[in-house]
Amino acid sequence: MPQVLKDEVRERILVSALQVFAAHGYVGATMTAIAEGAGLGTASLYRYYASKGELFDAVVTPALAERFESLLDQRVRALAHAVLSGTPQRVDDRGEEMLRFWVENRLAVVVLLDRAEGTAYAHYGERFVEQLVSTTLAQIRATHPGVRVSAAARFVLTRIFENTRRMLAAILAEHESERALREAIEGFWSYQIPGLRGFTAWMNGQP
Repeated sequence: MPQVLKDEVRERILVSALQVFAAHGYVGATMTAIAEGAGLGTASLYRYYASKGELFDAVVTPALAERFESLLDQRVRALAHAVLSGTPQRVDDRGEEMLRFWVENRLAVVVLLDRAEGTAYAHYGERFVEQLVSTTLAQIRATHPGVRVSAAARFVLTRIFENTRRMLAAILAEHESERALREAIEGFWSYQIPGLRGFTAWMNGQP
């Protein structure tokens, strides 16, 4: 008699997989740990998903990654504008859309930002940082024509946004409550934006 696969069991597997991938990364995750989190034996897990890679693809889909990148492009531009214009960073409709996406896909975003080594998204975090750097520098050049972007300035800005990537991943990993997650992100931006404004002013004053 053929094996009957149950939707409820599959859902438990997907929930457990996201938790394990977010906690340990793709490389550190094991099918045994995922099975235990789902309340199954490892052999039973393999009846639903033939490999760790197949399971990863089920929880971090191309459509999800593409949606994140689309929202990110909009928010990076808004963030760069807020930093350089001196206007307060507020949550507009697009910002709320990004935040809602983070809330609804919290652990998948953690994986994309900081736990995807060994997958097709291994360089996703690096691209995230590169996008923040390139967009911010483009806005700085547009606002301050003739500003010099030295190798040292680019190095420092890259490290600033590397910290941003890791901090956002840590915030999302730590806070299950939407209220706490929003509070933590707002607290981080209250620190980050004045620092970026100071960095921009320093760049503009360089000979």
